[in-house]
Amino acid sequence: EKDIAEEGLRYDLTVPLVRFFAGNREKLPYPFKAIQIDEAFRAERPQKGRVRQFTQCDIDILGESSSHAEIELIYSGAMSYYKLGFRKITFKVNDRRILNELITFSGFDFEQVKDICISLDKFDKIGTEGVLAELVENGYDKSSAEKLMSVFEKLKAAKDNNEGFSILAEFGVSSEVINSVKYIIETATKFIPSEFKIVFDASIIRGQGYYTGTVFEAYDDDFGRAVGGGGRYDKMVEKFLNVPVPAVGFSIGFYSVVMLMLEKNMLPKNTKLALVYKNNDDFESVLSAKIDLIGKGYEVSTFLFPKNFNNFADKLKQNGYNKLVKMQDLSNIINL
Repeated sequence: EKDIAEEGLRYDLTVPLVRFFAGNREKLPYPFKAIQIDEAFRAERPQKGRVRQFTQCDIDILGESSSHAEIELIYSGAMSYYKLGFRKITFKVNDRRILNELITFSGFDFEQVKDICISLDKFDKIGTEGVLAELVENGYDKSSAEKLMSVFEKLKAAKDNNEGFSILAEFGVSSEVINSVKYIIETATKFIPSEFKIVFDASIIRGQGYYTGTVFEAYDDDFGRAVGGGGRYDKMVEKFLNVPVPAVGFSIGFYSVVMLMLEKNMLPKNTKLALVYKNNDDFESVLSAKIDLIGKGYEVSTFLFPKNFNNFADKLKQNGYNKLVKMQDLSNIINL
């Protein structure tokens, strides 16, 4: 690596999380559930919704081998989007094992799977014909490439999840893997907001090579692109500890989400309110008034009545407060 660069920027938060888990496993609950927000960097071609430096918001579960982990993460992600104001989110779910089996069924060697997935990950950019041309250009057998593309074309034409699962069975995908994806979709659908959808989509690849099972992405239907994604990476912890530890994670696309919230005027309204009281006011009444105002949706802080009210009001505005109310007249909320 020193021949290429002396230092590197953090690519994502997953590998650092695994390093932390490996070094602190004995002190952590098991399964270990983590939430983290921090900066990450990619060698992207900057465009709308994609930048080179971005804030990553991750939720991960390490130590849970069942599909319950995926269901919990999809539910958590869905509720996050919903509480932010999104109403047209589609979760697209796939499984790397499905891809492995479809690729080998089409005549490729298992050792070629990882490189072929790199080309398949470009479906949304260059389409089926483009992926086929790239596979042939990379030296793969044309008849195998055409067979693989025909499988994806048939899956793309499926009218619903069940038809897609039937097609997978026709092309040799094991019932165990199909049932795993089916269980995740059917169970999570019962609990996410009714406006959202969860569908099977064989074209969801997720470019990182560390995924071993379920992969999924959240799409904003109006934006037409992913605003989050994740998957199962069961082998990564083992590289550090030499013992198998299952793991799955989901990352919300903070940059894309904020960009869309700004475009759609979805940012939460400022509700910071100053409740001003005097020395002779009964403080129990002050707290009761504060609790009542919080119940009405305000973010309330209490302040003792200042000597210089105008200066006090200016400082409140500078610190994000846009409303004020006095204990003597709680019905009169003043806009600052």
